[in-house]
Amino acid sequence: MCGREQEKIMMKRFFKKHGWRYIPGFLFLLISSYITTLAPIALGHAIDYMDMDVALIDQSKVYRQAFYIILIAIGVFITRYIWRYFIIGNSRFLENFLREELFVKLENLPVSFLSKQRSGDLMAYAVNDVGAVRMTFGQVIAMSVSGLSTAVMAIYSMVTKVDPKLTLLALLPVPVAVFVIVKLGGIVRRKFRYVQSLFSELSGEVNETIMGVQVIKSFAKEEERLDEFSDISKTMYDANVNLADTSSLIWPSISVIFGLCYAIGLIVGGHMVLAGKLSLGALVTFNGSLLLVQQPVMSLGRIINMLQRGLASYKRLQVILNQPGIPEKEMEDAQEPVGGDIDIKDLTFRYPETENNALDHISLHLPKGATLGVVGPTGSGKTTLMHLLLKMYPVPERSVYIGGTDITEIPAKAVREQAGFVPQDGFLFSASVRDNIKFYQPGATDEDMIRAAKLASVHDDIASFPDGYDTQVGER
Repeated sequence: MCGREQEKIMMKRFFKKHGWRYIPGFLFLLISSYITTLAPIALGHAIDYMDMDVALIDQSKVYRQAFYIILIAIGVFITRYIWRYFIIGNSRFLENFLREELFVKLENLPVSFLSKQRSGDLMAYAVNDVGAVRMTFGQVIAMSVSGLSTAVMAIYSMVTKVDPKLTLLALLPVPVAVFVIVKLGGIVRRKFRYVQSLFSELSGEVNETIMGVQVIKSFAKEEERLDEFSDISKTMYDANVNLADTSSLIWPSISVIFGLCYAIGLIVGGHMVLAGKLSLGALVTFNGSLLLVQQPVMSLGRIINMLQRGLASYKRLQVILNQPGIPEKEMEDAQEPVGGDIDIKDLTFRYPETENNALDHISLHLPKGATLGVVGPTGSGKTTLMHLLLKMYPVPERSVYIGGTDITEIPAKAVREQAGFVPQDGFLFSASVRDNIKFYQPGATDEDMIRAAKLASVHDDIASFPDGYDTQVGER
């Protein structure tokens, strides 16, 4: 199955289970947008009821409009809460779904792929990229639909409730505002990506300094490391200032452009009021509706930025999710017990994308119960041989046999369950000593755990800890 088909199936599973939540979400979002556009109309009516001789003012009508405005505020609150519950809440379901899919995928990827990845990049997939996709399917969709529907309804209200000609004249500068946001937004995004790359470099510098602080102090290299850090920090400072300079142009520019819209509305609308062609309340309604048009335009740059980040993150996730995983048969239980003599016959192995063989025509016979020590210089293939015996990498057919059976016919799970392996680089999970020792066999008794610790000659050291086997350990 190709990656594109896997992607469609994965998203289809999500939308089949949670997609219905978008329907009530969008319904209440549209209702909320409509209710929002009623506030300027109610305020305009109230102004008209008061724009007359004091003796003629009907206070009940003014109070009625004030009551309507309160009802509108309550309606906006309720409908906004509901659509956020469904749409933003659904994006959280998607976030959880993608993280689970990613975690399962990472566990199912072969070592040949994972060994080429940096742990920081894999963490970024699970945190930054999944979060960016969540924002796209939550806030970006909500802001886009809400902004567009509110702006359209507000313009419709301006045309039908006030005056079409006044609306057209006042909205003439809006395309300029959209152009400015898109143009400056693109520049800001490029500069932001540069700042992010510098942040990664700075984080790496700090991480290396902390992890290697003993080496740095041993060679009295504190000043040199400080100079290197200062150079990166200064570069990042300059980049952030440059980014802030460009970003600071967006809001003032939009404010000036929409200030022109308000000025046109006030001048033209004011003349219409003085000429008796427009009521004062209608002009107030017009300005209130124009504000509802301004808000989505102001958010356009943020929407585009979040959308591009979300789409880029989704593509990055697909690179991982569409990687071919370990075949299902490798994770099955063995039909027969795994064991017996180990025979290696003319084994030759080369890592992917390399030119030289890591193992070249290796042959040996290891009887059951025998002990064998494999020695050699760095890079001679000792670790590679162990990885192949554990099926961490694809093993050439008819080259490795366990108990007379070709290892390619034995599930990797069955082979690894019968093996004890101590890697070159030890790893401690963030848990107690007890949990780390029992990692291979969680159901082991404390007696089994202590016996294993004694065999490894660490029992006395563990017993000397204040909390003994309950001491919390983990990687730095």
